[in-house]
Amino acid sequence: MKSAIFHSAHKVTITDKEPPKCQAGDVLVKVSYASLCASDIRVFKGEKKAVAGVIPGHEFSGLIEDVGKQVKDFNIGDKVSLCPILSCGTCTFCVTGMRNRCEKRKTLGYDIDGGFAEYALIPKEIIELKHLFKLSSNANLKIAALVEPLACVMNSIQSINLQKEDSLIIIGGGPMGLMHGILAMHFGLSDITIIEPEKNRRDLAKMIGINKAVEPENDVVDFLNRNHKPEGYDKVILSVGITELVNLALTLSKKKGNVNLFAGFPIGKDAFVDVNSIHYKELTVLGTQNATLKNYLDILAIIGDLNNIESLITNVYKLDQVPVAYEDRLNLKGVKSIIDFT
Repeated sequence: MKSAIFHSAHKVTITDKEPPKCQAGDVLVKVSYASLCASDIRVFKGEKKAVAGVIPGHEFSGLIEDVGKQVKDFNIGDKVSLCPILSCGTCTFCVTGMRNRCEKRKTLGYDIDGGFAEYALIPKEIIELKHLFKLSSNANLKIAALVEPLACVMNSIQSINLQKEDSLIIIGGGPMGLMHGILAMHFGLSDITIIEPEKNRRDLAKMIGINKAVEPENDVVDFLNRNHKPEGYDKVILSVGITELVNLALTLSKKKGNVNLFAGFPIGKDAFVDVNSIHYKELTVLGTQNATLKNYLDILAIIGDLNNIESLITNVYKLDQVPVAYEDRLNLKGVKSIIDFT
């Protein structure tokens, strides 16, 4: 089978491999669509680790090609998406529903072969954790490839207790920032602002219904006053991994506000944080990474009702174009990039 292989920073190639074979508890998926994530780009840049020789891709959907003899809940031809996390299932985090925090966690696309190949083996551990999701027969598999990032956004907005009466500002109008906007609108928010330097992304934000998409400014106080928010915003999402923007997020928050550092930052990159801003404004500052099984199930329950998700998919590639997709995404071409295997 044709596969993309991650070798090292800035080196992803296409090669032929033997298709994986199902053992008794495994499922083999013929990949339909696989999405390129900002975390994949961080691995490509050397800012995040992955096993050399691994097939990347942790956001994908497809059709079941084969099932092991012990698998009872899936059949050949089923449409599926997944949570790509393999957790131990027995630690404190796992038993309290936070498998994304498992210390022994492994992830498809980083530690184990993922979805940037014609076929992806879903190991029995994923099946036993119920991290493989059977979709309806009429499910849109292109959108289903975005279940994982949408679940991560669901974790974000649930963690900050986002309410429809809140004012929300999102720093960074990339795919994840825009997904925050789409979910916020789905849950009834109308006061949403995105800060984004790239005009095409601001235009896309406005097209999908976000009422304010603005360029970054140097004078934060003036920005807040002109946007009728001198007291700041109820909820702030930092959706871009630039450490210098952490204090901007704190400044934009109102007293007793919630700030989520959603994006990952480069390894070893420190930030100077205005701790007095946190102290005197009594801010709640947190980070979210990955998603719980509940976040996935919550997304799967509403994904068919989300507006404009497919509008975020601006760049479509074939498998042999995966190295180009990495370079394009590195150069901020388009918004969400997807690999089409159909």
